[in-house]
Amino acid sequence: MPRLALRLAVTPAVHGLEHVTESDGPFIFVANHPSALDEALVRDALRGVTTRLVSVAVEPRAGIRGLVDHAFSLRSASRLGTLLKSGTSVLLFAEKNRTDDGSLAPLDLGAAALGIRTGVPLVPVSLLGTFRALPPWRTTVEPGRPRVSVLFSRPIRAGSGDELSTVTDELAQAISTGLAEESRGWYGALRSQADGAAPAGSDGQPEAGWRRMWKATATPTGPDRRRVWQ
Repeated sequence: MPRLALRLAVTPAVHGLEHVTESDGPFIFVANHPSALDEALVRDALRGVTTRLVSVAVEPRAGIRGLVDHAFSLRSASRLGTLLKSGTSVLLFAEKNRTDDGSLAPLDLGAAALGIRTGVPLVPVSLLGTFRALPPWRTTVEPGRPRVSVLFSRPIRAGSGDELSTVTDELAQAISTGLAEESRGWYGALRSQADGAAPAGSDGQPEAGWRRMWKATATPTGPDRRRVWQ
């Protein structure tokens, strides 16, 4: 999506960009992927920060983009390593599958493996509000320029002695903390990170899928809350 069209469609906010600008790249950005808006939002957020960025989804993309990925072997770990070595950052949508309510699905181990292999910092990215603005079953963005957010967490530096599962868990926890802030507030997000808690309803029990979907597509009210990364 072109930048102007994106800005006319949604009201984006970017947080935590200092975690990227305070050190030189390249970076491996690892994000959740609930909507077709996600890639354009991250690219727009990183505009002026990194001039070279390649995006790859664990799920093969259909159509022209899928053919391009295949032709240039962008899903190849060795190819990605070469790109990183040349100074090109990589945006990985690392979820193994898509959920029907926009919640975070389990992450593929490939992102952690790439970080361990190359030593390039892994930057967790949480995308909030994009599922509500443009869920998979819609072709147009919700009217009214809905608010969406891109949250960059502190980079995770993985080395040869790190376990794939441990690094993957760190990535998932960082992304989940950013996502929890939208529903629980900044303090609740910190508590959920400390407790390792899964998303739950007001009674402390895991929420039903229909309720999670309803919340994910509900229009937010009130001013923006204090952000956990500030």
